[in-house]
Amino acid sequence: MARPLCTLLLLMATLAGALAGSECKEALVKSRMNVNMQYQLPNFTAETRIQNVVLHKHHIYLGAVNYIYVLNDKDLQKVAEYKTGPVLEHPHCFPCEDCSHKANLSDGVWKDNINMALLVDTYYDDQLISCGSVHRGTCQRHVLPPDNTADIQSEVYCMYSPQTDEEPGQCPDCVVSALGTKVLLSEKDRFINFFVGNTINSSYLPDHSLHSISVRRLKETQDGFKFLTDQSYIDVLPEFQDTYPIKYVHAFESNHFIYFLTVQRETLDAQTFHTRIIRFCSVDSGLHSYMEMPLECILTEKRRRRSTKEEVFNILQAAYVSKPGSQLAKQIGANLNDDILYGVFAQSKPDSAEPMNRSAVCAFPVKYVNEFFNKIVNKNNVRCLQHFYGPNHEHCFNRTLLRNSSGCEVRNDEYRTEFTTALQRVDLFTGQFNQVLLTSISTFIKGDLTIANLGTSEGRFMQVVVSRSGLSTPHVNFLLDSHPVSPEAIVEHPLNQNGYTLVVTGKKITKIPLNGLGCEHFQSCSQCLSAPSFVQCGWCHDKCVQLEECSGGIWTQEICLPTIYKVLPTSAPLEGGTTLTICGWDFGFRRNNKSDLKKTKVFLGNESCTLTLSESTTNTLKCTVGPAMNEHFNVSIIISNNRGTAQYSTFSYVDPIITSISPSYGPKTGGTLLTLTGKHLNSGNSRHISIGGKTCTLKSVSDSILECYTPAQTTPTEFPVKLKIDLANREINSFSYREDPVVYEIHPTKSFISGGSTITGVGKYLNSVSVLRMVINVHEAGRNFTVACQHRSNSEIICCTTPSLQQLNLQLPVKTKAFFMLDGIHSKHFDLIYVHNPVFKPFEKPVMISIGNENVLEIKGNDIDPEAVKGEVLKVGNKSCENIHSHSEAVLCTVPNDLLKLNSELNIEWKQAVSSTVLGKVIVQPDQNFT
Repeated sequence: MARPLCTLLLLMATLAGALAGSECKEALVKSRMNVNMQYQLPNFTAETRIQNVVLHKHHIYLGAVNYIYVLNDKDLQKVAEYKTGPVLEHPHCFPCEDCSHKANLSDGVWKDNINMALLVDTYYDDQLISCGSVHRGTCQRHVLPPDNTADIQSEVYCMYSPQTDEEPGQCPDCVVSALGTKVLLSEKDRFINFFVGNTINSSYLPDHSLHSISVRRLKETQDGFKFLTDQSYIDVLPEFQDTYPIKYVHAFESNHFIYFLTVQRETLDAQTFHTRIIRFCSVDSGLHSYMEMPLECILTEKRRRRSTKEEVFNILQAAYVSKPGSQLAKQIGANLNDDILYGVFAQSKPDSAEPMNRSAVCAFPVKYVNEFFNKIVNKNNVRCLQHFYGPNHEHCFNRTLLRNSSGCEVRNDEYRTEFTTALQRVDLFTGQFNQVLLTSISTFIKGDLTIANLGTSEGRFMQVVVSRSGLSTPHVNFLLDSHPVSPEAIVEHPLNQNGYTLVVTGKKITKIPLNGLGCEHFQSCSQCLSAPSFVQCGWCHDKCVQLEECSGGIWTQEICLPTIYKVLPTSAPLEGGTTLTICGWDFGFRRNNKSDLKKTKVFLGNESCTLTLSESTTNTLKCTVGPAMNEHFNVSIIISNNRGTAQYSTFSYVDPIITSISPSYGPKTGGTLLTLTGKHLNSGNSRHISIGGKTCTLKSVSDSILECYTPAQTTPTEFPVKLKIDLANREINSFSYREDPVVYEIHPTKSFISGGSTITGVGKYLNSVSVLRMVINVHEAGRNFTVACQHRSNSEIICCTTPSLQQLNLQLPVKTKAFFMLDGIHSKHFDLIYVHNPVFKPFEKPVMISIGNENVLEIKGNDIDPEAVKGEVLKVGNKSCENIHSHSEAVLCTVPNDLLKLNSELNIEWKQAVSSTVLGKVIVQPDQNFT
């Protein structure tokens, strides 16, 4: 897979690439952040895939397939583990029952135990609660010892206690679904409540033990849970469970409310998917206050919500809730103590919940979410929850109660409601990640800045300042792993110097510092100085380091000297007028990351090169050179600003010269490929060739050769050839236009399938062109074949050799269309028929037949097409037979007279396109007939 490098380059190229022309791409790559850096970071690799991670009292607890691990938080060394599977599942075994004695029963199945939820509870005891995919989704609690030794196996209790008075199919202790779940633990009024969102389908229908959304209370005995009312859970109706899946992506609590974030179909019948936020009161054990509303992260052309073009990123991939830094809070209208819901969204494939590599990041202040819920209710833009109550249910909510309610009073009236208007927010990074699939987000505060940790589907980890006022790019960007970054993330001690985040990728967990990963990955001074201040990077000599790493030099966080990487072109004509493109970095850079090019000067030696500010950036300078002022053709380019200078020595003034042109003639219709030979023909940056005031279209450019196609003229005449390179003008001898060539006929009109026939084109003005080609179109095979042609001594005749078509396996005879390309002129099309190859009979001693005063050779055979054999396919020595005649099952050809004077043995050959066949020999003696 070649995508990771593509992805990492995109993140920086989105900005920088738009600022410079294609000439400076190489310089941009060298000045960008090095995203191939490798770091030695504390990490741990589990035996199986990690699903959940929690941090408690300096220990990290990992929930993985068949294992729970305990690591220390310093260097992620394993201090304990507990094996949770595989386990034997049997329909007659209770969740807490040991089924090993039933291992031989045919209906028992060994299953991996996938950790679906991992929670820490400190109300009753310090205990770790793990819920797995086996035993009907029940949980275990591991009592943690007071000495903080991370012992998770000494006291392990199954949280299941079947009750005889339970309704059939009800199991409050069956908590999580193997298809996907989100569990939120909350302490309210001296009780522990579990809020659970489960993905379910028809496989759970027989016992109804799991519910789509539910709230249950932990018993004081801690051996299980109980529903407080028969309204403490809601289920997708059985008829929709397989066609209307709900994926629970994230859950959080804020003030008086519980929130779940989901991905689901827009309606029961829709093929499209979107994201919803669910809200209900944390004290509402009957879920009467349950509400749903769509969330959308959008990208607009002008970064405002009302725009002609709006892209919706509809599928939430990960979410995180935390406080904002003061800068972001001001930008989004929030207070420092407000909860902000940060989400990474992707665009889905059509009619699918599968994400594409197109992402956006949005921030939703939770107080705005609540305000929007109330605003929508007053607009009456509500409907029944169709997946819970069916499409025809009409009395699922009470608007009077909603309108007059603060939202969390205990009510017995059911008003579970779905709102159809989406709450929208604009992508914070204005499309920067529109070719990346983001899979993880967490945030932390440094000073007045809000910093986001982002992970990708390709295993990259990034840190970037979150801001709506200016487009920021990641200041950390490296490949963490080959597996996608998990949405499960923990940020610890964000305000301290030793703050860190825990990032999961497949079986691996890594500890990454929040204060950055050093400065070495910044390859240019401007990038180094543009990094957030808490990273503490500065420029020393020619590298980015922290202050203590700068030895024997000046460490600065203010000044960047310009660097020249390349100048294009490297030469200009003596007359000047050439626009130079100077590639490099840190041109006109100021500490506030704004360009200050007005104070930048460019010199060629002692002469100024006029800077074009509108086309110049911190990576590219455009300036126009004047004429050479003296005989010193090699000059240095110097860039100067108020902070320093940079010098580049490989530039020169040159004198372009044309020494010859070829050919010197062509048809008046034009299209002749004209070659100009000379010196310094690729100097400067623009060249124009004209003949008779019309443009000769350039085909190729090099230092010594220019090629162009001649323009058309109305009459045959001569014109000088003129070359203009920037402000330099050159002229050379004339190019002659001649009458346009015409081909009237061809002969023969047939060729053997093996090719090699000489096709003669007869016409007029055929000496007007120097490049002659014949094109044969084989319609049945959808192919064209092109062969070169030559002039014969007669200027009205051209000859071409047919190609072999044997490889096409055609049904013979086959009609093709042949035409001639005469410079830029195409002749009319002629029928050319390919026929079967003849079967010539080899002979040891040629038989000669005299006809008059000529010497005639008889060659016998079968299937000799009388027209095709005229294509000069029979040769004696190196001469074609003359005066070909067919006679019965033989060919009569006259031996050329000049061969009769030879005293030698000559081959009689049948010529084909790629080979020839010797049919026999002729012995020629002076003044004698053949013998």
